[in-house]
Amino acid sequence: MDYDTRYPGIDDLKRLAKRRVPNFAFDYMEAGIDREMGKRRNRDAFDAVRLWPRYLRDVSATEIEVTTFGRRYAMPLGVAPVGLGNMMWPQAERSLAAAAQQANIPYVLSTFSTTDLAEIAQAAPDVCWFQLYTPQQPAALKDLLARVQAAGFHVLVVTVDIPVGAKRNRELKNGLKLPFSFTWNIVWQSMTHPRWALTTLRHGRPDFVNVQRYRSGSTTGLAEFITNFSAQGVSREHLRTIRRIWQGPLVVKGVQHPQDALDALNLGADGLILSNHGGRQLDGAPSSLESLRRLPDEVHRRMTVMLDSGVRTGLDVIRAKALGAQMVFSGRSFFYGVAALGVKGGRQVAGIYRDEITRTLKQLGCASFEAMDGSWLAGA
Repeated sequence: MDYDTRYPGIDDLKRLAKRRVPNFAFDYMEAGIDREMGKRRNRDAFDAVRLWPRYLRDVSATEIEVTTFGRRYAMPLGVAPVGLGNMMWPQAERSLAAAAQQANIPYVLSTFSTTDLAEIAQAAPDVCWFQLYTPQQPAALKDLLARVQAAGFHVLVVTVDIPVGAKRNRELKNGLKLPFSFTWNIVWQSMTHPRWALTTLRHGRPDFVNVQRYRSGSTTGLAEFITNFSAQGVSREHLRTIRRIWQGPLVVKGVQHPQDALDALNLGADGLILSNHGGRQLDGAPSSLESLRRLPDEVHRRMTVMLDSGVRTGLDVIRAKALGAQMVFSGRSFFYGVAALGVKGGRQVAGIYRDEITRTLKQLGCASFEAMDGSWLAGA
């Protein structure tokens, strides 16, 4: 085991993270929307998938590497994009990018990250992907894509499931704004977590540095800013425009309906990340696994199918593969790790998943991740 066995699972890191960071920061990462049923649905869907173990097989050698968009990665797991990531722990984004580079797994940087995109590309030159929130203004879109291309990002991930900024009750109660407004509530929470507060003061308050040049106003609420910056619904024409500009693999993230998946294919996308945004946008949306089950065969044949939302264990990664996903991503897992253990957190999470993916395949009698398919499914 190449990780700290005092924290052998993602839930262990989550509990430690909750103690180490202020409640407003933890809530930002942890919260879903409304009653948070969509977030719960993600976990319930994974937990319902059962797999037949097959014994009388030699699994002394097990292969978990995968090739995605022409690059070989060490395992079928990547770091999902998270906006305002350095609020969970200062320099979280850069440390996770470096950990992803070391582990040879994809790191997806959010448009609403709090670290300059060029810095992330330097920290993770072989594994950096960029998640695009499509700007309303065509000039901003063209400029942002040019910067991403020049920095050396390999894959563009266009997020389509935020036509409007979400009304997340925990964020509203905590009074999160851009930049931070130091209300008595936030000041008190920060004072009661002195290590987080002192480290944040040393590195500076997190802000959406990659879109500063496109922003007007300085006290905009988070949901309001995202709504004002982003296109009110990424249209087919938006995707055509992005496809014309971007020279490289293009992935659409947030698709759930089967027809949307076919439309993305016909508009030139190379891959999908099926996602309900971690249960953070629409409480009544299906889980990512439900969307995966309904995906048309043509999409599986012609696109790279990936998934996020609710992934917490190596077993979940294998469950997703049995249902047809070629790679999965987790955001909360990695940010729990860095909030719990600082710069060591990304390596800890990667080590946990590597161990669990390998052990699960061996337990199932499957010699490689690529060989895992629907024949192992044993029920729902």
